[in-house]
Amino acid sequence: MKRFLTAAVCALVLATAVPCAAETPNMRQSLNYFMNYFNEAVVQAIRIKEYEDKEKLVQKRPYSQEYIALTDLTARIEKTLGLALNLCDIYYIYNKTTYCFTKDEKTYLFDRIDNILDTLEKIRGTPYNVDDALLNDKKSEVAKNIAEFGDRIAKLRAFIKDSLIVFQG
Repeated sequence: MKRFLTAAVCALVLATAVPCAAETPNMRQSLNYFMNYFNEAVVQAIRIKEYEDKEKLVQKRPYSQEYIALTDLTARIEKTLGLALNLCDIYYIYNKTTYCFTKDEKTYLFDRIDNILDTLEKIRGTPYNVDDALLNDKKSEVAKNIAEFGDRIAKLRAFIKDSLIVFQG
């Protein structure tokens, strides 16, 4: 009976482990995700710039709450672009030279990725220096862009945590 129970438990564990492994992103998917993130962020920055030009915020209202929030958001987007490219480089280099990495070098990679995760959270969590009324107005361009940015950062952080499996081995 114990042998049968042990075999059944092993089979159950293996059966549930296979779908989990299939759901985790591989190296190519990770690189593609980081590049897609980069492209989406660039498109959002361009849309913000077009909105500023259309509304002539720089000429008419350079000290308005709206302009300040959009400028801050654009700066945050630019910071995350660099971080996304760093992640892409880390994953790409690791993919090409897996056999060369020592335990210390892997530890460094994990520390670097943890630092990037922390930085992304700090960028997202830092309060905007504008009135709450502007941030809470769901119809405003500022609130829409900040919500989109926050969602994209949250998805990126979740993806990074899920993709760390590619460094195992």
